[in-house]
Amino acid sequence: MPAKSRKSPDQAVIASGSIAEETPEEDAPEAGSSVILNAISSLRAELVSIKSEIGEIIDSKIEQLAVAIRGELSAFKNEASAAISEIKVTMDDHATKLTSLESYASTSSDTMIKMEQDLGKLKRSVEQLTEKCTDLESRSRRQNIRILNIKEGAESGMKPRDFVSQLLTEALSLEKPPLVDRAHRALRARPGSDESPRAFILRLHYVHEMEEIMQKAARMQQIVFRGQRMNIFPDYPPAVVRRRALFKRARELLKDKPGVKYGLQYPAKLRVSHNGKEFYFTDPDKAVKFAESNFEISDPL
Repeated sequence: MPAKSRKSPDQAVIASGSIAEETPEEDAPEAGSSVILNAISSLRAELVSIKSEIGEIIDSKIEQLAVAIRGELSAFKNEASAAISEIKVTMDDHATKLTSLESYASTSSDTMIKMEQDLGKLKRSVEQLTEKCTDLESRSRRQNIRILNIKEGAESGMKPRDFVSQLLTEALSLEKPPLVDRAHRALRARPGSDESPRAFILRLHYVHEMEEIMQKAARMQQIVFRGQRMNIFPDYPPAVVRRRALFKRARELLKDKPGVKYGLQYPAKLRVSHNGKEFYFTDPDKAVKFAESNFEISDPL
């Protein structure tokens, strides 16, 4: 609160008079209000000025920030546009390559299909040619036979064809010696003393003599020459021999079965006679199944 001022003597005299006039104390509130109002007005003006300055600063900062953002956005847009353009070029290139690959794949697929068809034709042609070659080789060997288990050196001092002619005459009790065109041992290294002797391979001049020899050999239980047991077989090509060997198991199952007769026909067909019926098999597995299902098979153990 403002301090109260002391009254001077003159003021006291005047105050004691009857004249009523305003004193300085009465004007003080109005003067204070004016000062406050002026201060408020001044403060308001300053606030307005500060507000204006702050607004200008904010607007300036916002404008700077907007410019910076617009610049960054523009740079990003340019970079993005460049990247998108590169991606588009790459995608167009990939699309072109994919189209080319699809076309190539389609062409390759067609080529593969044609190659498979051609390969199938070639395979069938090779099989046919192989069969023909085997047949021709078999025909060229039709008058050939093989004789096994003839001791090495037994033909010493004689021509091989004369030796085998005499051998067949003695072993099979033939009426006359067969006419042999040529004869020789199997073409491999001479075996040792503890090894099996090489087979004799010979060609007979007449087919009927060859057939007579094979028939007699089939009827005889054992063929013995000079105390040595021997075997006589047709001279089939290796391919035919392998095919005929596949029937070994079926023949073993049919062996010594009552009422059963069997034999291998050329080139590899098993003929089985049973109960007045004949069965033919070109598949060895089917022949084995037939034997197992129709005859009691004893356990070898």
